[in-house]
Amino acid sequence: MLLPPYDSGLITEPLREDEIAGVSGATDRGSEDIDPVTFSVIYARLEGILSEMTETILTTARNPILYGAKDFTCTIMSPRAEVLSMYDCLPVHVGTMDPALRFLIRVFGEDIHEGDVFVNNAPYAGNAHVGDWTMFAPIFHNGILVAWAANKCHLLDMGAHIPGSTDSGAKDIYEEAMHFPGVRVCQNHEPIKDLIRFLAYNFRFPEHWHGDFLAQLGSLWTAEKRIKNLCDRFSIDTVKGCFTEALNYGERKMIETIKALPETSIEVSMTGEVFEGFFPDGVPLKLRLSIKPDEGLIEFDYTDMPDQKDFGYNLTYATARCSALQGTLPILDPDIPTNDGALKRIRVKLREGSVAGIPRWPVGTSLATIALCDEVTNLVLKAWATILPQDAMAGMGEYNAANFVGAGVSAQGEGYAHAFYLAASGGGATSNHDGLPHMFGACIMGNMGYESIEQVEMARPFYVREVSAIADSGGVGTFRGAVGLRHRIQPRDHVLNINYGGSGHTCPAFGIGQGSAGAVADHWVEEASNGEKILSLKNSGVTDIEANQVWVADTGGGGGNGDPKKREVAAVLDDVRDGFVTCEAAEQIYGVSINLTNGEYLSDEVKTQKLRGTK
Repeated sequence: MLLPPYDSGLITEPLREDEIAGVSGATDRGSEDIDPVTFSVIYARLEGILSEMTETILTTARNPILYGAKDFTCTIMSPRAEVLSMYDCLPVHVGTMDPALRFLIRVFGEDIHEGDVFVNNAPYAGNAHVGDWTMFAPIFHNGILVAWAANKCHLLDMGAHIPGSTDSGAKDIYEEAMHFPGVRVCQNHEPIKDLIRFLAYNFRFPEHWHGDFLAQLGSLWTAEKRIKNLCDRFSIDTVKGCFTEALNYGERKMIETIKALPETSIEVSMTGEVFEGFFPDGVPLKLRLSIKPDEGLIEFDYTDMPDQKDFGYNLTYATARCSALQGTLPILDPDIPTNDGALKRIRVKLREGSVAGIPRWPVGTSLATIALCDEVTNLVLKAWATILPQDAMAGMGEYNAANFVGAGVSAQGEGYAHAFYLAASGGGATSNHDGLPHMFGACIMGNMGYESIEQVEMARPFYVREVSAIADSGGVGTFRGAVGLRHRIQPRDHVLNINYGGSGHTCPAFGIGQGSAGAVADHWVEEASNGEKILSLKNSGVTDIEANQVWVADTGGGGGNGDPKKREVAAVLDDVRDGFVTCEAAEQIYGVSINLTNGEYLSDEVKTQKLRGTK
């Protein structure tokens, strides 16, 4: 299969029986006579296998973005490219697996064998974005295809013109890193040596890449071994039958949930991030959400989204679809199985050539998993807030410049690249809970970890001068949006070059009712000796940080929900003690008077009652 021309049907349309019939066992759905106990045991074992896959990468990867921040996801998929379960995953990773595997199955046809491993990092071949190195291994048992093992790792560098794999300025795929649209990298459980040599030659930091590659292989082959053991214990027919039943149950549960929703169709819009030279007044985002209880369907229409631009922020098909899933699943019944049986009841109508749709070849999509993906997800959350205010979540802080890539050459002459995960944006509040902290953005939903400051300083030539909460950055309300965080990074005896392209710098996370929006993100450069601010930075660009300077970055806060004067006094007092809210804001906004007495924050009940009009 040659590209271009690009055929969107290769990734958007479900696989037909005749397209998988050439691989032994691919069309077989297994036994229909599955007892509930056996199903529970096998499905629980599936989650155990996913956990083991995840731990394999965590303990063997070479780069901090994987073993520290956990910017990767593992899953098991059916022969029809359906996700069977999500476990400890990044939403934008697992929600974009199926288009990439559909493409691979279509282009290889019958030429899929035991011991093969394939890679697909190509956005026009169904992947999320070029930096997500997605690997697939077919799992056979006695010559019959049972499932696919899959993992998606965000690689730090893939050979683009600048270090890193996210470039907001890349106007087309030719300015991005290398694209591998479904390429076989292993046969008979052995890496293809000439291809591995080619990859290592073209990637920066080849030893680190090869270590991460082996970690991914170990994860896939661990899953293969465990699934085979499961088939030995219960039989292929039973295991495949349980996988089919998991998908069927997911669909039944989602249909049942949708039938309880109100039948409605609404249109929502918002002005998104300002991108100078492209959207100087902000991105005009618009979508329609329709609920069809009788059909058991939730439908999104993105066809009014603006046209694509020659920059790296364009969404791919996979991430545009995933933005609807990311904004919907937090609102619905948490007991819905998170597999493709359930997710196929959420449909998204996309337009070719749109900034949030199906990109038209060969426009850039380097930042497709973040930034605008977070913005569209916030718009989806805003739509649900209109329909189900009692279940709604306020807007989330977005993936911003604090979480982008720095690169340089240390004083010892060693080159490096590093993605920063020391500070994260905050989540939005619900009608009964404060926003969750450390969410990073809708694309991550809190499922990444913070790097260890000590490990960062040992692995990279930086001083981490500060990581702290930003007081009053969470949107106010009866339930408060989570606060943003600040990091201060100083390069050690060299020049640090930062390349960034975030969002949430001009578009705050929305509040609900009387709740306010969260604070926007920001970043700048200070003089290390005296803290003087010497340069303000925008949401995208490239900047050098000298050894005598400090890069300071603030993440965004989540939106608040409800009347702040109705927030519990004890909760406001805790916020002040924790440094999330200042005494001034507590009094002026929340109506709670707090004094610092003998080193302890105490509330003034009389003055508080007066401020709140309850006396």
